[in-house]
Amino acid sequence: MMPVETKTKIHEDSKKLVYQDSDVKKAMDLIRDHGYVTRDDFNQMDDEDWAEGFEKKISDAFLKVDGEDPYIYFEQFDFKGGDIDSIIFDMDQVGTRDHALQLLAEAIHQKAY
Repeated sequence: MMPVETKTKIHEDSKKLVYQDSDVKKAMDLIRDHGYVTRDDFNQMDDEDWAEGFEKKISDAFLKVDGEDPYIYFEQFDFKGGDIDSIIFDMDQVGTRDHALQLLAEAIHQKAY
């Protein structure tokens, strides 16, 4: 019998995480505009694995743009009532993780701890 960790890992790896180029471009524009994206912008960000992969796609895309080097960051926060939500943000614009939490709370209408 396989250990539980191994089974879980295989399951996550087999999940098809699909990213549209148009979503990556839209996310880049939103980050340029106000510094972050949430599930309010992309409902697939409900899925932690998807959101984490999306951050990598966005970071890679910014690396290809001359003269732009934002510090793109993926963070998850807990909210009252047990929800966990993700935010992808530009640390240079947002400034702190605490500010990212406040922006995320406002965007998804949740109460932060």
